Amino acid sequence: MLVDKIIECEKNFPEIQSKVIEKPYGKIFYDKNNPLSYDSNHAVINEGADFAFAVEDVINFYKALDLTPRVYTFTKNKNAVGQYLKSKGFNQSIEEICFFVQKNKHLIDTAKTIDVKRINCMDEEIYELYSSDEEQGEWGYKALMQCMGKENFYLFGGYKGRNLVCTASLYKQHDISRINDVFTKKDERGKGYGSQLINFITDFNHKTLKTISYLYATNPNAISVYKKAGYEEMDAITRGYYWIE
Repeated sequence: MLVDKIIECEKNFPEIQSKVIEKPYGKIFYDKNNPLSYDSNHAVINEGADFAFAVEDVINFYKALDLTPRVYTFTKNKNAVGQYLKSKGFNQSIEEICFFVQKNKHLIDTAKTIDVKRINCMDEEIYELYSSDEEQGEWGYKALMQCMGKENFYLFGGYKGRNLVCTASLYKQHDISRINDVFTKKDERGKGYGSQLINFITDFNHKTLKTISYLYATNPNAISVYKKAGYEEMDAITRGYYWIE
């Protein structure tokens, strides 16, 4: 089923931006150089695992690196891992609708004001782009650095003249691809650049990768753009964050 494929893809996605350790109970992702990135620093514990052993191991691992112990869950129904974590004093944050899948591809009706091309290496221009937003820029740039050069990873940039004004990426896993790194320079937002970039990616995916694409989003403005491109809510997947200080 599509839902199962996307859950599996989401569980493995952080491997392109962090180090991964395979465990009997699941996986640990970490990047000590990017502590602000939750996606780069969390564990996934499988249903049916030895929860007591897994949770103790996760806590000890992250605390040894001076990182916050954090666990992600992805589920279609009640989650036993999450219930166990809550019982052990973990804080909880649940996002019920945050994944969107492009079931019907549409090109957004918008004027073409930027040129889009693939980016193959990090440079000062990308750093300046991400530095325009102090809240997201630091961890987003560091995560992107780890992705560059990885197999099946595609980064695209939107240029107004010679200036880079936005980015977005695709990461392909079998017949599924995940859109990420959607970022517009802070003082260039609201000008339709994101819509043009999504149009380019829709066309690239259709002609080149030929995958079903999905993405994670919580920003209402971004979600409205994605829906115009044919992305639909995946209410069958719930993502949970669990952490303990």
